[in-house]
Amino acid sequence: MMDGSTVVSVRGEIDHGTATTLRQDLVAAATQRRPSVLRVDLGLVTFLDSAAVGALVGAQREAGAEGVRLVIHRASPFVLRQLRIAGVDQLLGAPAEPDPDHIAF
Repeated sequence: MMDGSTVVSVRGEIDHGTATTLRQDLVAAATQRRPSVLRVDLGLVTFLDSAAVGALVGAQREAGAEGVRLVIHRASPFVLRQLRIAGVDQLLGAPAEPDPDHIAF
């Protein structure tokens, strides 16, 4: 993006089997690219569990330690609801409302 941020797009299901990889990839993007903001686009994520939420929070903390602000850029309605239930939506800078252009199938 032109504002010095980097966008990482994630799609599909994120669960205990893929959460560690997500965290590692996000931390790698933060530490290797060193953007001012790392925007995590979750608009195409169809499922995430508590391990995935933990991975996002962990990546956010690790990125923050490197001076990179990690925020949720877009979130499907399901993902946004899961982040709210876990109480981390504001911590992760998730939008208050789902993206109005997001089409859920």
